[in-house]
Amino acid sequence: MKKHEKISFLGYGGFILTFEPARTERVAEILAEYGEASESFSAEDWAFERCELVFLVRRTPDLAIFAAALMARMRGSGGTRRVKMRLSDALVFENPISVNEADNSNGFIEKVSTAEHLQRIDAQAWTALIDLVKKLRPVRAQEIDRLVAKRLEERRLFGDDNRMSRLTEQRDAIGLCLDIAGLDRRSILRSGSASRADNAGSVLDLLDAQPVAERSLIEQDARIFKTVLATGNATGEFVGAAGRSVRTYVTDATPIETATGVDLLIFQEQYNSFLMLQYKGMQKDDVVRGWSYRVDGTNLDHQISAMKRIRSASSPLAGLSALRDLRLNDEPFYFKFCERTRPDASDDSLIAGITMSAPHVEHFLSLPEATQQGHGRRIGYENCPRYFNNSEFVTLARSGWIGGGAPTTNLMTAILAARDSGRSAMLAVIGGPSELRASDRGRYI
Repeated sequence: MKKHEKISFLGYGGFILTFEPARTERVAEILAEYGEASESFSAEDWAFERCELVFLVRRTPDLAIFAAALMARMRGSGGTRRVKMRLSDALVFENPISVNEADNSNGFIEKVSTAEHLQRIDAQAWTALIDLVKKLRPVRAQEIDRLVAKRLEERRLFGDDNRMSRLTEQRDAIGLCLDIAGLDRRSILRSGSASRADNAGSVLDLLDAQPVAERSLIEQDARIFKTVLATGNATGEFVGAAGRSVRTYVTDATPIETATGVDLLIFQEQYNSFLMLQYKGMQKDDVVRGWSYRVDGTNLDHQISAMKRIRSASSPLAGLSALRDLRLNDEPFYFKFCERTRPDASDDSLIAGITMSAPHVEHFLSLPEATQQGHGRRIGYENCPRYFNNSEFVTLARSGWIGGGAPTTNLMTAILAARDSGRSAMLAVIGGPSELRASDRGRYI
């Protein structure tokens, strides 16, 4: 099945997939333990739907189906030019279905694909195969039906109007916080349902978040964000292992469909630090090469000036007396210049883009590179190669190496008071162990 071969609109047909024996066993072990694995396919540009359903088979000792899973294309190729696919929502059969048991009634052997040679099964044969698997393993029939239905669920946010842009930015903001906290971003964001987007007041209406119910936590967070938590707000709490959690508050006085952007304020209890991230949308057009943000008017300059005033009025850390106070950079203000959502964007990934501190943005805009493309001041991949990608920013934030450490309440009050009107505010408290330990870095003795 090559790049331009059409997928039938009359019905869906998936894949029966296998790998070489050792690789198959590794995939089987990972799926059994985690329910998710990633694999690479040949460099050929195969035609994939957004989400595929696959049956996984072993070749030895006999050909046998050992699992069913959803399969979706991952971003990037890791430099190998191979297609990276994620296998998820795995349904593993404790008793695999052998070719002898299936009696090869659907041409089982002839339809098996490999990572180098894929062949899509026609819709009629695929339906017959699903029916056969359900008949042979009736106790798993409902789970197979749920997997079939889940393939069709739409969790992406389509559209470039204000509502969809703000929801997309809010989802990215929550994703960043989940990554910083070390929680399972993929599974949490996959819980979202885009079907509710038209009526959602915030992205929390799309996710399976638990409201922040414990009054003492709300009161504690209100002391940090005291200027805004006195009003009614949407709240959501995500809890992970080792006591890590993300408590989120959405405080929109402006309706989401008219909001001009998203401001994310993060407070990390473990490091007594805070970060503010402002979202800006990059465009890809015919005027300049690649994705870029056009610095139009004085809005960005005004925001940077306000940040400078707040920073200069805040008190620095006194003496760096505690381990949690150590920083590579105590700058609290950052901008994330985002690529606009694309139709093939994953529903659980962060938005690709350029993240820079406010002083970095200010300095860059004074350089010739900011105007080298001849169409006003711009910040983009083609003229600004020095920036944090998502992974770099998350790594530094997670370990407390960046973020302001001035007296929290006073500085947060100043930040919130200086916010531009008409922007969506998301506040996040990342909770965790108060004591810093080597094990928090994944090192065990």
